[in-house]
Amino acid sequence: MSSAQALVRGEALAAWIARQRWFAAKTRRIQAVVIVDTISLGPGVVVLADLELDDGRHDHYAIPLLPGDEIRDALDDAGFCHALISLIARAGTVDGELGGLAGVPAAGLPWRDGVPAALGIRKVGGEQSNTSVVLGDALILKHFRKLEEGMNPEAEITRFLTEHTSFRHTPRLAGHLEYRNAHAAATTLAVAQQLVPDGRDGWQWVLEQLADPARAAAAVRALRRLGERTGELHRALGSDTLDRAFAPEPITAGDVATWVDGVIAQIAAARAALGGETLSIDPAAIRRALVAIVGRQKIRHHGDFHLGQTLYRPTAADWMIIDFEGEPLRPLEERRRKHVALRDVAGLLRSLDYAAASAPSDAALGDDWSARAGQAFVDGYRAAAGAAGFLPESDPAFRSLVAVFELEKAAYEIVYEANNRPDWIAIPKRGLLSAAARLRREAAGAA
Repeated sequence: MSSAQALVRGEALAAWIARQRWFAAKTRRIQAVVIVDTISLGPGVVVLADLELDDGRHDHYAIPLLPGDEIRDALDDAGFCHALISLIARAGTVDGELGGLAGVPAAGLPWRDGVPAALGIRKVGGEQSNTSVVLGDALILKHFRKLEEGMNPEAEITRFLTEHTSFRHTPRLAGHLEYRNAHAAATTLAVAQQLVPDGRDGWQWVLEQLADPARAAAAVRALRRLGERTGELHRALGSDTLDRAFAPEPITAGDVATWVDGVIAQIAAARAALGGETLSIDPAAIRRALVAIVGRQKIRHHGDFHLGQTLYRPTAADWMIIDFEGEPLRPLEERRRKHVALRDVAGLLRSLDYAAASAPSDAALGDDWSARAGQAFVDGYRAAAGAAGFLPESDPAFRSLVAVFELEKAAYEIVYEANNRPDWIAIPKRGLLSAAARLRREAAGAA
C-alpha cells in the first residue's frame, strides 16, 4: 500500500468527507470510500475516490489532501495551490498510479514567464458544491469536487467565449486541469479564470438596492443592461457554425416532444409537492408554445441562470456573467445539450421574483417592482439579441415561450422548497400561477 493510500483509507476519511460543505449527498451515509487513484502534486496529493452511499449509489469525488496524522484539505495550503496553478500555466503533466493530471492553459493566462513565486493565495468561503481559491489579484481557481467523466461546461464554454468570440462580459479563461487515463474521457477537475476584483454578487447587490425605493428604481435600469449582456452572450454562443459542440442546430418536432414531456412532468411533480392541489394549467397551451419554435435554432446557453450567477461592477455600471457549470444535480451530458436560449431568460425572471419577495418588509417597493424589473431585463435582451435565429419569429410566440419556461422553473422551485424551505413555497407557487395565467392570455389572443 502506498503512503498516499495509507493517508486516505479508513472510516476517518468517510467521516471527514461527510462534514464538508461540498459533499452533495448530505442525507445519505457513506458506506465505503474506494480510492481510484492518487497523484502527488507539490506538498499534497490529489485523491480520486469512489464513495459508496447507503442507497447503493456511487459518487466520484476529487479530494486534495495534505499528508500528516490529521486529514487536511490541500486547498488550504498555499504551496499546493501554487503547484496546481503552475501545472496549468506550463501545460504540465504528473502521473498517478492509474492515470494522471494535465494542465491545459488558455488565452486568459496573465503570466507569460511563469507563475510568480510570491502569489498571495486565499480560499473563498461560502461555496457548497465546489471550492474556490483567489490567486493574487489576477485569477480565481474553482476546484470541482463531485466529478463526472467528460468536459465540464464551465471550462468548455468559458474557453469558447475567451478564444473564439469577442464577448468580454464573462471572466476570461486562464486554463483548466483535467484527469486522464487510458480507459475513459478526460475529466475536468478545476478551472482558472480572470478575477473580477470590483465585482459584487448580483443577488446581494439587488437585495441591497431593494432596501431603498430610489435605489430600487435605479436597479431596474441596471437590469436592462443585464438583459443586453444576456442577449449578447447568446449571440456569442450561437456564433460558430463549424464547431459541432457550439454550432446552432434546427429545433425538431422530436425536440419539442421531449421538452413538452419534461415540462409536464415537472408540473406534475410540483402538484404532488403541493399535496395534489389542482393547478389550472393547460398542457395543450404548453405544446402549442413549443411547437411554434420548430425550425428555429437550439444553442448552448447558461443553463442555470439567476442573479447569483452574475457580478455587478458599480464602477463600470455593468455586469459580468459567471458560473457556466449548469445545474450540478443534472447529468453532464444533459448540461451540455443545446436547448432554447429563452430558458436563461425565464431563469433570471424567476430570480427577480425571489429578490422582490426577499426584500425588507419596509422597503415599500410596490407590488409591480418585479414586473417592471423583468420587463426592463426582457427589453434589454431583445434589443441586443435582435432577430437572432434562436428566438421565435413573433412577439406572442416569444412571450408564450418565456411563460412556458417560467412555468417549468417555478414548478422545479416548488419541489425544491417543499423539500428544503417549506415556508418559502408560496413564492414559486405564485410565480407558477402567474406564468400559467400569461400563457392562457397569449393562447386566447392567438385563438
